[in-house]
Amino acid sequence: MNLNLSNSGGSGNYIRFSPQANAWSNQDGEFILEKFVFDYENFETGWMHIAVGIFEFIPDAALGQKGAQPTADHKRGFKATFYNKTMGVAEFSANGAGANMGIDALWKQIQAQSPVDHAGKLPVVQYTGSRPEKVGKGSTRVPEFNVTGWVARPAALSDDNTGGFDPEISAPVPVKPAPSPIKAKPAPTPAMDDDEMFS
Repeated sequence: MNLNLSNSGGSGNYIRFSPQANAWSNQDGEFILEKFVFDYENFETGWMHIAVGIFEFIPDAALGQKGAQPTADHKRGFKATFYNKTMGVAEFSANGAGANMGIDALWKQIQAQSPVDHAGKLPVVQYTGSRPEKVGKGSTRVPEFNVTGWVARPAALSDDNTGGFDPEISAPVPVKPAPSPIKAKPAPTPAMDDDEMFS
């Protein structure tokens, strides 16, 4: 399936990727993006207008079904939900070329894996860095991701989770039978095993 993210507001807990700074940030400032669960079943594409004091997202009628552009200020974008114990449930939304290319590549990875083998589960994703990319007369950076495993949907991402952002209410579900500690770059919080990240 083509997501049609090329160009011819969100929840209280959000994350952003800045190509200029080559860094991730949230409402509290810059942070290291650790391994996370991607709720791809609720992923949305659409037209997005982002400006100072403005965030408008008009979702497609169906994923990747590109409708008419509302205004010249609207660009193709997406809304994704990421989760791990450190950051909780967070929205990653963007309409920049680099972010669009990165999420499109991640989507293709997920679609290439057998839905039968992973029925009822969500992908565990590792951010592996970013690469420079020419875009028109300018340049950007494309965040790169790798699917490392699949886990049962965490309770924090379930519709019946009245706790909302409480990461403590689901039973640990490891990505692998015997996961080893994540070897991450220095971060504000120590690296954790997968069962700790998503429980």
